[in-house]
Amino acid sequence: MKLTDWPALSSDYAGYHATRGNRLCHAFGIPLIVFAVVAWSRLPGTHLPLAALLLPVYFVWDPRLGLGMGAAIFAFSALAPLAPPGSALAAFVVGWVFQLVGHQVYEKRSPAFLTNLTHLLVGPAWVLQEFTGLR
Repeated sequence: MKLTDWPALSSDYAGYHATRGNRLCHAFGIPLIVFAVVAWSRLPGTHLPLAALLLPVYFVWDPRLGLGMGAAIFAFSALAPLAPPGSALAAFVVGWVFQLVGHQVYEKRSPAFLTNLTHLLVGPAWVLQEFTGLR
């Protein structure tokens, strides 16, 4: 599978997220994790997150995904300084708890990134596409 083949990556990822419960856990968990990563990657004194350096990957996969992920990254970056101290860490931990519950309780299958690390980037785009109707 080519790293630039969004349909194949998305389809492979979807195979690890077939149950409604797991998909819902990801709908909450992945945005929390992305918020934390964006908050932690902000350049000091700015709203510019280093996480934005990943945007070209999303644009290569699909321009709509690039725009959607860009909007999400910059929205989280703007919200980060307004959040209470420690909220990024809490979001990260709670987000991963959602992921683990989704896979252990509902899917009964290991997370996709354990077989393909690219899925760490696929997950946020897949959730964006799956739950916003962005297609």
